[in-house]
Amino acid sequence: MRNTAEATTRRLLDPAFGQLMMGRLTLTLIVSMIVNVGLAISLFVAITHPPRVKHIYHDPFGKPRELIVTDQPYFTDAQVTNWSVEKVTGLYTINFLQYAQQLSSYAQYFTTPAWNTWLDAFKKPGNIEFIKARRVMLTASLKSAGSVRWEGITPRGDYEWHVYFPMYLKWENGSGSKTDQLAVNVIIRRTNDPLHPDGLVIAELNAPRASDGGD
Repeated sequence: MRNTAEATTRRLLDPAFGQLMMGRLTLTLIVSMIVNVGLAISLFVAITHPPRVKHIYHDPFGKPRELIVTDQPYFTDAQVTNWSVEKVTGLYTINFLQYAQQLSSYAQYFTTPAWNTWLDAFKKPGNIEFIKARRVMLTASLKSAGSVRWEGITPRGDYEWHVYFPMYLKWENGSGSKTDQLAVNVIIRRTNDPLHPDGLVIAELNAPRASDGGD
């Protein structure tokens, strides 16, 4: 026993053994600190980014869908503006061969009244006849960044954004081309209609020439 005790004492007093133990203790402390920092970060993220609650319902076809709350924005202004620009520039990019299919493919992004109003306004000056007769390629492009001029909850309880952006509209055929500048004002509304899976819908679109009263 005495020999064992002496050996243990010598071992504890050995500088190399002390350094080894200090190294292990330091490593343990570092690992513990890293784990604690990781847990703290995870807790902070969990508190500041709580999971979004999803409410599910079954549509008339028996398909499960998320029930979207429409009195809250959910989307950022940038997301709504980008969505607006993408849909409107796509809508105005048509050609004399496929204009009917191209236009009808964008009806899904509008409410029915908004689509009918816009289409009537587009047809009224004879644009469709001109595109067909002159074999026109119509191309829309963004002039400068769009902006949200107003946002909030409507009297009917839906959240909506009033988005503005200037847009170039180029008319081109074999005889040449001309470019108009349009002042686009579009109202985007939140929706939970399964026919509009993006959760957004165009409730109104006006795009006069900038020289005709647009900004």
